[in-house]
Amino acid sequence: MSGITTILLEILREAWVALAAAILAFGLLAILANTLRTVSAAVLGANLWIWETVSALVGVVVLLLFGFLAVPVLVKAAYMPLVPDCGPIAELGTLSAVLIGGIGALRMIRAILTGVLSASVGGRAAMSDALIEVGETVLGMAAASLVVPIAAHFLGAC
Repeated sequence: MSGITTILLEILREAWVALAAAILAFGLLAILANTLRTVSAAVLGANLWIWETVSALVGVVVLLLFGFLAVPVLVKAAYMPLVPDCGPIAELGTLSAVLIGGIGALRMIRAILTGVLSASVGGRAAMSDALIEVGETVLGMAAASLVVPIAAHFLGAC
């Protein structure tokens, strides 16, 4: 089972790297676009537009930092064993948590990409959707790693 896990995680890791490169490229473009919008608003003397573009710029930077600093830590947390060894049932729980973590990493990074793209054009809703997807993934990883061993203990397999 570990061979399958290794292959799947390698595929998910390469997809994550591709999405991270896209986030970096679009994030830098979003920062450039918001900087230019801030400068043009300052030239026009529109204070409201200045604060809107500054807040969008801060939102893009926060999403980029979260994507590159927090998402890898959250995914790495899926590899930590949460329950004592309980035979094949615990291995199944660990496998499901690792796969949910790998797929969740792609979900989180895709949501952050959508948030960065949305923030670069002035949207705000996708930024909150990105954070909601991150929370769903973390809860899914925790549930998968805990539920299978608890069910096995309840059913008397441990």
